[in-house]
Amino acid sequence: MAKKSIGIDIGRSHVRAVQMTRTTEGYSVEKAFGIQTRRSTDSPVNVLRALTTQHGFDRRAEVAVCLPHHAVFFADTEVDAATLQKLRTGDTSTLKDDFPIPAEKAVVQVCSTRQLSNEQYSVLVAATSSDLLEEELGLLGEGKLQPASVETPITAAHTAVAFNHPESQRGTALILCVEQTTLNLAVVHEANLLVVRNIPLLISGESDTEAIARQVTEVLGREIEITWRKLFDADPDADLRVYLVSESRTARYLAGAIEADANCHVTLVDPYAGMEEAPTDEVRFPVCIAEGLALRRLLPEQTGTVNFLLPHNTRDRSPLHARKQLLACGGLLIATVLAWVVGLFLQLSLLESQNIEIRRQIDEVFRQTLPEERNIVNPMAQLQQKLDSFDTDTAMLTPFQTGRLTPLEILRVLSTHQPSQGDLRFDDLLVAADSVRVTGSCNSFTAFSQWQRVLEEIPGFHTVDVPKQEKNAKTGKVHFTLSLSSGRTVQ
Repeated sequence: MAKKSIGIDIGRSHVRAVQMTRTTEGYSVEKAFGIQTRRSTDSPVNVLRALTTQHGFDRRAEVAVCLPHHAVFFADTEVDAATLQKLRTGDTSTLKDDFPIPAEKAVVQVCSTRQLSNEQYSVLVAATSSDLLEEELGLLGEGKLQPASVETPITAAHTAVAFNHPESQRGTALILCVEQTTLNLAVVHEANLLVVRNIPLLISGESDTEAIARQVTEVLGREIEITWRKLFDADPDADLRVYLVSESRTARYLAGAIEADANCHVTLVDPYAGMEEAPTDEVRFPVCIAEGLALRRLLPEQTGTVNFLLPHNTRDRSPLHARKQLLACGGLLIATVLAWVVGLFLQLSLLESQNIEIRRQIDEVFRQTLPEERNIVNPMAQLQQKLDSFDTDTAMLTPFQTGRLTPLEILRVLSTHQPSQGDLRFDDLLVAADSVRVTGSCNSFTAFSQWQRVLEEIPGFHTVDVPKQEKNAKTGKVHFTLSLSSGRTVQ
């Protein structure tokens, strides 16, 4: 499966990007993009966003970027094994005098080491400021890009030169990157960077090629001599190999001038020499640095790899940073608890308001329902008492159990089932759950007996005790008391 990566070279006045892919057949450059950002209206953020939205760069590809030349500092120094180990772990206390950066702000990476005699090591260290690194990461974040690595322009150029010109990694060679205002010089010995120099150039936008070449050769001759004496305590090699990275419009002229003045052999770096495919459109800007960045994500892990994100992320996980994070989490927790408590009080206040409104409505309904009640103490309890009293009052008008006759129906049955003669009258009627007691009067004992027989013929009615009968001597009326059962519904 093909793997893709994007290298982005962000300078003071340019943005260049290369998208590469690695397949079983080899490596190829799919896209290359470059633009000058000299005008105040040229926004690097908009350019970075346009890479994926307008220029077709793959959003899923890994991204590698480099810091501008002015944001990176190099130092080559001699240290013992213990100090070297400290440097590898990010301890910059021993380099406080080597960089124009406060030790607490320095983000350091070891580029290469070379063992000397007496257990001493020659170490090349790259450093940047955490503020500058944060600024770069913020710029990329605004451009909707998340880098997997952040390194230096010269180490990226070294990767591109090594890939396209493998012979540069044998013996001693010089990598020369000429930008608009900067000359980068790196000494490579057996594939390791020994020394890096960032030298500012006083070149204006109107300078002609001859003026540029003259300044470069003057600076280069002096720096080569100083560097060789410091490293090897000797004059530069007569057949010194120089690999030149520069704009195509000045590269050939520069190469000729350098060969003539510095007595060396110059090779113009071909960024597509090791590629299976190259972009079909002609590229008129240097792509080596961006290409080297992309190659870092595709090539197997190499020695001398620089990635400022590693110590930066470690710094973010330092105890001090962890303490800050804990304090921030504690603050968020306190804020959450306070918000929760405030929410509870607000909810309680709302419920109290609703309770007051419900009580007001209950009082209003109570007054409308029971206007005769003047003293309102507990509306619910008073209303319940009224309902209980009403149930008691209406109980006699409803059946006791499902399927039984109501008191009114019993009264109807007793009234309709009586003899046609005898003037039978009811004085009192008591209806219980399963029985009925009737008190009344009639003209004779015969009339009462006839009526009793009529009732016993009705299903569910029968006498439960001996009827009481008395005859009034004055009126001649027979007064009786009769108890009946009412066990089931009358048909």
